[in-house]
Amino acid sequence: MASPDAPSGGHIQPNPSSPPRKPAKYYAEHKRDELQAYGFDEQVHKLKPFQTFKDVTNFLGVPGIRSQGASGKFTLKTFIMAANTMAQSIHREHFADMPLLVFKSTENKIHRGHVTDTGCKPDYTAAFEKDWFPDGTTLWPNIQFAGEKASGGKSRDSQEKQAVSYLHYLLLARPDLFVAQGVLASKKNVLFLFGIGGYGIRSFELGWDDKLLPHLMYDIIYRLYKPDHFADARYTKCPAVDNFVPYTVCLPGDKPGETITCPNFTPIYASNPFQTRTHVLSSPDSEVLVQGKLLTVLKDQLCRVGTRSDEHTILSIIGKMPGVVEMVYHHVFDLPLPLGDTRRKYFTGLRQFGKPFTSIPTLRQMLETAYDVLEVLRNLRFECQILHRDISKGNVLYIDDKPPPTTIACSTPHANFIGASEVAMATATGSSLCFIKYLLNESCDPCETSALLIDFNHGEHLTRKQSQHKRTERTGTPIFMARALQLRKPVPLRIPSILAAVPDSPKPYTLAHPDRVAKFPSTPLRLLTDHPGGRNNREWRHELDHDAESVWWLLLYWTVTAQPKGEPDEFIAHSTWSILTGDRRGRLIRDLASTPGEPDEGTGTEIHTLYYKPLLPLLGRLAEILVIDRYWLEDSETRNAPQYVSEAFQRLILQFILDNREADFMVREVKERPRRVEKGSQEPSHSATASQRRNAEVSSKISSRRSSSLSSIQEEHITQPAKEVTEVCY
Repeated sequence: MASPDAPSGGHIQPNPSSPPRKPAKYYAEHKRDELQAYGFDEQVHKLKPFQTFKDVTNFLGVPGIRSQGASGKFTLKTFIMAANTMAQSIHREHFADMPLLVFKSTENKIHRGHVTDTGCKPDYTAAFEKDWFPDGTTLWPNIQFAGEKASGGKSRDSQEKQAVSYLHYLLLARPDLFVAQGVLASKKNVLFLFGIGGYGIRSFELGWDDKLLPHLMYDIIYRLYKPDHFADARYTKCPAVDNFVPYTVCLPGDKPGETITCPNFTPIYASNPFQTRTHVLSSPDSEVLVQGKLLTVLKDQLCRVGTRSDEHTILSIIGKMPGVVEMVYHHVFDLPLPLGDTRRKYFTGLRQFGKPFTSIPTLRQMLETAYDVLEVLRNLRFECQILHRDISKGNVLYIDDKPPPTTIACSTPHANFIGASEVAMATATGSSLCFIKYLLNESCDPCETSALLIDFNHGEHLTRKQSQHKRTERTGTPIFMARALQLRKPVPLRIPSILAAVPDSPKPYTLAHPDRVAKFPSTPLRLLTDHPGGRNNREWRHELDHDAESVWWLLLYWTVTAQPKGEPDEFIAHSTWSILTGDRRGRLIRDLASTPGEPDEGTGTEIHTLYYKPLLPLLGRLAEILVIDRYWLEDSETRNAPQYVSEAFQRLILQFILDNREADFMVREVKERPRRVEKGSQEPSHSATASQRRNAEVSSKISSRRSSSLSSIQEEHITQPAKEVTEVCY
C-alpha cells in the first residue's frame, strides 16, 4: 500500500493562524462563524493531493472487484440519491447484517453531541439508519461522512476551507477514527477529502463525467461500512446517553494476554486533530482498577516520534503528589499503515477527575486554588526538578468534592509546628507541601487541596540534558504566558524604577514555613537608579517565576470573565479584552502596579466587574512583583531567586483571604456563563462544554474512592502574539 507521503524530520512549529479572507457577499453567516471558530491554518489544513487514482485506492485498501455497486450516475443534483443507491447495493452485497448507511442533505441542521458544542452544519451527512433522528439530525459521534456543497458567492478557497472544517470537527468528535472522509461538490467536479489524524488532509479530484468516479465512491462507501485501518479497534461505541456517546476502550495490560476494559468513557475534550490529535475521555462512575488504583480519565494523543517531551516519564518521576494528576496507566502504539510513521499513539490513564478552573464557583475558592497551584509548582521545581511550562485555564483543574470552606477544630492544628523547619514538617506530614486549607484551619491535613495540575506535555525535567532550543523555546498558551516567554528574552528594564517590597508573611504562613520566611525576610521597596551589574553573562531560560506569572494571568482571567450571581450583567470592555489577549499585556501590569489613584484613561485597567472592585488592591500588589524581571537583579538580591515570585504571591493571597474571607464578594457564587465581551471582539469561552459539565455534575462520585507605588516602565511591545500552543486537558 502506498504511504500518504507523511512529512519527515523534526517537529515544525506552525505559524500563527491566518483568519479567513473577508467573505463574499452571499457567504452564509453561520458558516463564517464556524470557519473562524476552528481557526484555519494554511500549514496545518492545506490539502495534499494524491497523485494518481491508484494512490487513493491503495490508501482506501478495498479488496476485490467492484460489481453492481459501482454503477450509477453522480452529479451535483443527484449526489445524495446516487450515494444512497450505491450504499444500498453495497449493503446487500457485503454488509446485510449491519445497519444501512444513509446519506442526507443537512445544510440547515445542527447535529448535537459534539465535544466542543460546535454548531457546524455540514451540507452532506452520512450515518447509519438507526442513528438518524426523525428531524433529520444525528449525533456527531455517529457521523460517518461530512461534506460541503459549493454555492454561489463563495471563492474556491473559502469552499475548501469550509469542507475542511467538517473533517476537523469530525475527527474531534470521533476518537475512534484515524481517518475522516468527506467531499466538496461543485458544478464541475467533486473533491474527495481524507482527514488523517495527526497528519493532515489528503485530496483527490474527479469530474462528474469521469468514469472513475463511481468506482471511487464505491470504495469510499465500502470503507464507511468497514473502517478497517481507518478506525481504532480499541474503541467500541456504547448507547448514547443524553446526546453523548460513550465508548468502551480496551487496552493491553502489563501481563501477556491481559486486557484492561474501560467501559462508558465519555469524551470531554478534544483538540488539534491534524497535529497532536488529543482526546480526553472520562468516567466519573469508573470502577476500572489498574494495579489497585482507580482509572477515571483516559488521554489519547498522537505524538511526533522523537520530538515529544516525555509526559509519562515526568509523571513517573512525580509519582503520587497532592495537587498533581497521578498516572496509573501508559502504553504506546504504532499507527497502522498506510497512515504514516511520523507519530505514535499514546494512551495515558489518570486517577483524578476535575472541573475547569473557570468553573470555580467563588472568588475565595479561586484564590485558594491559585495559592495551591503556586505551592505545587515550587514543590515540583525544587523537590522533583520539574517545570510545568504551560499553566493555563485548561491545565489547572478544580476538585470540588466537599462543602464550602468553614473553620474547623483540628486535633493537630498548624500551631503544633511552631518553630519546625520544613524538613521536620515533611517528617510530620509525609510531604513538604502545605496547602492553604490547612493554613486557614479548614483542614487538619496539610496536603488537602482543591487544585489539580495536569498536562505535562511541555514539561521539562531539569536534570536531564536539554538542547538550547528546548531550554529557551516559547511554550504555553499566549493569554496566560509570561511576558518574557513571548519576548523570548527578559522583560526590558528602564531606569529609574522601583523594586517592590518583599511583603510581610501572614502568621499562619510564618508558623508553617519558618525556613521560607527566613530566606525571604520582609524588605522595603528599593529604587533602582542604574542597571544592576553581574547579569551580562547570565543565562536566560524558562524558570519557575515564569510559571508563577502564568498563575497571575490565570487569576486575572477568572476575575475578568466571572459574573456574580444576583448582580447586573456587565460586558467586558473591548479595550480591556484587546489588551488582555493582545500584545500590550505588559502595559496592563504596569497600570495595575501604578501609584494608587485613578488609572490613566483608556489603559484598560477596569478589568473587573464593579462587584469585584475590592480585589483591585491585591491585583495591584501582585502586579508590582512582576514589573521588574528578576534577570536584572544582582545575585545577592534575595528577590532574584526563582521561587521569589511564588513566595510573594502566596503571602499576599493568603493575607488577602485572611482579611476578607467572610466578605460577600469573596463567597458569592458566579454564573455558569462568563461575562460577554462588547460586540466586535472574540468572547471568552464557556467554563466548560456540555459534555464537560455533564461529567462535572457527577465528579463528586470519585471522591469517595480517592485517597484522601511604582513608576511606569516602558518595555518593548510584542509585535506578534505567539500562536496558541495546545491547551490540553489532562
